[in-house]
Amino acid sequence: MTSARTTLKRWLPLAFKLAVVALLAWGLHRTIQAALEDLREQGWTLSSVRPAWLVAAGGLYLLAYVPTACFWRHVLGVLGQPPRILPTMRAYYIGHLGKYVPGKAMVVLLRAGCLRGEGVSAAAATASVFYETLTMMAVGAIVAAAILAVWHHDQVQLVLIALALAVAAGAPVVPAVFQRLSRLAGIERAAPGMIGRLSGLTVRGLLVWWLAIAVGWFLLGASLWATLESIEYTPTLAAGREIVLCTAVAALSIVAGFASMIPGGLGVRELVMLQLLAPAVGSGPALVCAVLSRLVWLVAELAISTILYRVR
Repeated sequence: MTSARTTLKRWLPLAFKLAVVALLAWGLHRTIQAALEDLREQGWTLSSVRPAWLVAAGGLYLLAYVPTACFWRHVLGVLGQPPRILPTMRAYYIGHLGKYVPGKAMVVLLRAGCLRGEGVSAAAATASVFYETLTMMAVGAIVAAAILAVWHHDQVQLVLIALALAVAAGAPVVPAVFQRLSRLAGIERAAPGMIGRLSGLTVRGLLVWWLAIAVGWFLLGASLWATLESIEYTPTLAAGREIVLCTAVAALSIVAGFASMIPGGLGVRELVMLQLLAPAVGSGPALVCAVLSRLVWLVAELAISTILYRVR
C-alpha cells in the first residue's frame, strides 16, 4: 500500500502537467483553426499582406503588456512576496496562454506554477492575478468609454456598455472593497497576515499605475492599427484618429471578451471590432483585421513565451 501511494504521489504531478499541456494545445488549436477558417471565408491569402506591419503589430502588442506585468509585480510586492523581474515577465506572458482554455483558472495556475521557485504562495498569486486583471480591464473600459464619448458619441449603446464594464471590473479593485472580498474568499485562512498587507494598496498610490496601464492600452490600439495597415483598405481618417479609434476598439473588444468568459473572447472580440471598425474602413477589411489581429497576437504570445521559458 505504501509503495502504491508513493508511486501515485510521484506520477500525479506529471499527469497534472500533461493535462495542462493538453488543455493549452487544444485551446490554441481551436483558436487558430477558427481564425483561419474566418480568413479563408473572406478570400484572404498570405500574399495579400505586408509582413513588416504584422511584425510591428506583434511587437507593439507585447510591449503594451509591460506596464501591466510590472503592476502585477508591484501588487505581489505589496503582499510581501516580490519576485525577480525576469521570472515575473516569464510567468506573466506564459500565463496569457491560459486564457484560451475554458474558465480563468488556467491563467492563475500557469502564473503560480512559473513563480513557485520565487517563493510566491498560491494565495498571493491568486489574489494578485485577480487584482491585476480586473484593474487592467477597468482601465481599458474607461479608456474605451472616454474615446467613444468624445469622438464617436453616436455609439451611445457601446459607450454605456463600456461604462458598465468599467464599473463591474473597477468596483472589486477599490482597495477597501478588495480587502473585504479577500476576507470573504478566505485568503486570511490560506495566508495569515495577507489581508493586512492589502492596506498598502491605496487609491493615491495606484493612480500612477492606472496611467501606465492606460498607456499600455494605447499601445494595444497601435498594434491593432498596424495590423490594419498590413492589409489593403481605403482609409477615411487621419492616421492619428485611426490609432485612437483602434485603441477604443482594442480596449472594448478585449474587455468584452474577458467578461464573456468565452476562451480568448472568441467571437466576442471580432463582433465588437467589426461594429466599430466597419464604418471607418469597410466591413471586409474590418473583419480581416479583427481575425488577423487574433492570429498575430497569439503568435506573439507563443513566441515570447517560448523565449522567456528558455531564458533562465
